[in-house]
Amino acid sequence: MKVLFVVSTFPALSETFILNQMTGFLDAGHDVTILAMSKVNGKAHPDVVRYGLMDKVTFVNVPKSIGQKLVRVTQHFVKNPIRTVQLLNYWRYGKFIFSLRPLLAEKYIKNQSTYDAIIAHYGSNGLLLSILESESVTNRFVFFHGNDVTGFVERFGSEIYQPLFQSTITLLPISRLWAKKVKEYGAAEHRVRVHHMGVDLNKFTPVTLPSQFEETIQLLLIGRLTEKKGIDIAISSTARLRSKGYPVELTVIGDGEKKQVLMAQAEALGVKKQVHFTGWLTQTEVQQSIQKASIILQPSRVAENGDMEGIPVSLMEALAKGKLVISTYHSGIPELVEHEYNGLLAVENDAMALTHHIESMIRMTDTNRQRMSRNAIQKVADEFNIETLNQRLMEMCEVKG
Repeated sequence: MKVLFVVSTFPALSETFILNQMTGFLDAGHDVTILAMSKVNGKAHPDVVRYGLMDKVTFVNVPKSIGQKLVRVTQHFVKNPIRTVQLLNYWRYGKFIFSLRPLLAEKYIKNQSTYDAIIAHYGSNGLLLSILESESVTNRFVFFHGNDVTGFVERFGSEIYQPLFQSTITLLPISRLWAKKVKEYGAAEHRVRVHHMGVDLNKFTPVTLPSQFEETIQLLLIGRLTEKKGIDIAISSTARLRSKGYPVELTVIGDGEKKQVLMAQAEALGVKKQVHFTGWLTQTEVQQSIQKASIILQPSRVAENGDMEGIPVSLMEALAKGKLVISTYHSGIPELVEHEYNGLLAVENDAMALTHHIESMIRMTDTNRQRMSRNAIQKVADEFNIETLNQRLMEMCEVKG
């Protein structure tokens, strides 16, 4: 089966959930190609090299500056003025056309029927496919992850996805919450199917929890240093716990625009030495950090611009190992973490609530912690196993219309 993956950036180190699908299809013997809107420089996941994915990807290289965009529009207009005008139809496609994605990507996917299946990640790339070809004999799917359901709609308006909803593309929100949202925006019930992201259970050996915490209680948070990750809440909780005499330290794995602000916060709260910012680490280093951590934190919240999480893969990885996890009642996270069953959930954007839950977990009996650990492993195995999920997706791709 010839399959095209359409993504926004590649190879994005933080998007292992997309990589897991690509490698799963390759392992099953399918012919995979990738179309990415832009290239990401920096550290890459080992599987990118192992599977030779850079040889399978084509970059559209969408320009960012207005000047560069005008040059590209002019070039296209000279070659094909009628099609250029069609793909820059503001009245039909809204402000999305100013990104130039439809105009610049068309030559790479002008005839989508050359593929047996096309899998787009993020609503904007599904919208791109629908603008270029509303109907196709090819099985086409688009995954909705988070910001594409919240911030993207906030930016472009609730009508932005109408061309997509009117097309033959199947919508695959990664949580029940996002399924509800896309239906509210106008998607037809029969075109929406919830399809979780998942993790490779073969890569995660369950841990044996110690009967009591180490002398220093290691808190760990993994994710981009952005507002929605609630890292400032975790830092505040660390300071509160230290003031109460708890020997806690917080390690933050990731990078992003909030780094300097967060470092300044840690210093102002007197926990500069107890809050460690590592930047992005290799997958091996991340797994080693998860192994050493006492408690995994993910205090996610809604950002001011409306941006929200999907279901963080870092939480799936921690739970797959049977680690103790504390997160928030945010987005699709409660579909993964069930309060007092396989983890704890706090009210989002509330440092006192997070502090209380960390205290509760520290004081929890060994019997309850061990039970929670077993439940964590089982939950991921039952609902977030990438092998099972990939097999289901392949079966959908192979269904003939």
